[in-house]
Amino acid sequence: MITHLHIKDFILIDHLEWDLREGFTSITGETGAGKSIIIGAIELLLGGRADIRKMLRSGASKAVVEASFCLEERVGLKPIFEKNDLDYSSTCILRREVLKSGKSRAFVNDTPVSAGLLKEIGDHLVDIHSQHHNRLIGDPDFQRSVIDTLSDNQGEREAYAEKYVLYRRLSAQLTSEQERVRKQREEEDYISFQYKQLSDAHITSGEEAEVRERLTMAEHATEISQLMQELAGLDGYGREEEVSVLSRLHTLAHDCKGFADTFAPAGEYGERLEAVYIELADISSDASRQLDEIEIDPQEVARLQERMNLLQSLMYKHNVSDGDELIKLRDRYKEQLDSITSADDRIEELRREVERARRDAAEMAQQLTKSRERGIKSFVPSLMEAIDELGIAGASFKVSLTKTKDLTPTGEDEIQFLIATNKQTTLQPIDEIASGGEISRIMLALKAIIAERQILPTIIFDEIDTGVSGRAAEKLGRIMRRLSRHLQVLSITHLPQIAAQADHQVVVEKEEGQDTYNTSLRPVEGEERVAAIAAMLSGAAQTEAALDNARELLAHTED
Repeated sequence: MITHLHIKDFILIDHLEWDLREGFTSITGETGAGKSIIIGAIELLLGGRADIRKMLRSGASKAVVEASFCLEERVGLKPIFEKNDLDYSSTCILRREVLKSGKSRAFVNDTPVSAGLLKEIGDHLVDIHSQHHNRLIGDPDFQRSVIDTLSDNQGEREAYAEKYVLYRRLSAQLTSEQERVRKQREEEDYISFQYKQLSDAHITSGEEAEVRERLTMAEHATEISQLMQELAGLDGYGREEEVSVLSRLHTLAHDCKGFADTFAPAGEYGERLEAVYIELADISSDASRQLDEIEIDPQEVARLQERMNLLQSLMYKHNVSDGDELIKLRDRYKEQLDSITSADDRIEELRREVERARRDAAEMAQQLTKSRERGIKSFVPSLMEAIDELGIAGASFKVSLTKTKDLTPTGEDEIQFLIATNKQTTLQPIDEIASGGEISRIMLALKAIIAERQILPTIIFDEIDTGVSGRAAEKLGRIMRRLSRHLQVLSITHLPQIAAQADHQVVVEKEEGQDTYNTSLRPVEGEERVAAIAAMLSGAAQTEAALDNARELLAHTED
């Protein structure tokens, strides 16, 4: 429950401190005093959207809303705190700040958090129900959530959701695969032709570079042969009538060494000439071998040129830079053809998986339906009793549960609330037949039933009593009072019958300052509360009769 609320520089509120208590508290005050501003501050605190243009008090640099909460283990916040590395204790302080710069900040126990996490925590602490929420009563999603809450079927819903997600994922996979294969089959002739052309070329890895190298050599074979002959001729190869260079070097080296003892430099020259001789002899020998391997075969050159032309035409056609990329492309075409060939088997296997997943999901959907049927069975009598007590006499209520055409994210149930507000009318959708006042009473009855089964510390009703008056208003107040035995109830109301049923009452007032207005709040008790109720009954000019009526209303509260 909320134990303390602090608001600073928020819209018309300069500074507000409010110590809240257990039970039922009515929030009253004249229209325009700022009651909804306080609720707006609480909504901001619970993770609502921050709007600098509307929320910051004129002249202020920062708006602050802070509240202290007393936590119970059953609220289920401890796992959320632990997951987000927040300190958990029996007291929790939430704070939201809106800065003049347009930014907002959120804190839990002085630890900065995201607005999303603040909302997740706030959803476990407070339920704010305003007039426009009454319109939800005709919404199928809201009606289903009511039944699910009362059916206590979270386990069934989670189990079904898991099966349904798998079913939808496999269905999407099957559809995608069918579309992919369809497109491939449209291109099958093209792919087959391209693959055959590349396959028939019998391209091997590195072939294009090898052919290019051999062609280059063949084109310059004459020049290369002449060069090799010159190098081989260093040892006299092909020059029998001449003294070879190597022979001359060998002789010079020998002669120099012969004078080593007589003339030292000659010995050094001999060593160097011998080294040159060895290197040139090696070059000459290699050149001789290369010369023997060089062949000038016009037919081979023609064959190589033809092969290179084929490779280059294929490379140009497929926009690749070498033969190895042609091999990769050929292999990809082969994979595509194999995929098309095996597509029927693959699609059939996927169909079987989809069918199995759908069967599993349908079985869980049936379990979910059974849980809802059990919930409806206990819910309808409870609601009938409550709406009868709230003055809708002779009404009948039914929850229609029909099967959808296919599985949906929430099962295969279509839920609709039907009501006949008197014995002369037939059952019709609740939002089409019930008046505004009847919807307010039915919605409160729903909230009361849910509150007994849902773990939520605080509920706030923001003027949900529209269209209600007299005895119906008093009954509405009694329902709220009974509801407050399970949780903290705050209700903004203009009806004295409801305000009088509360355990506590606070009056919101708007005071005019020198340059602006200020919204404030004060608790009222005793005769001051009698006067506040009387003012609601008769207006500003209080009469003795109004005061007596107020005392009577306050005296006739029920537990």
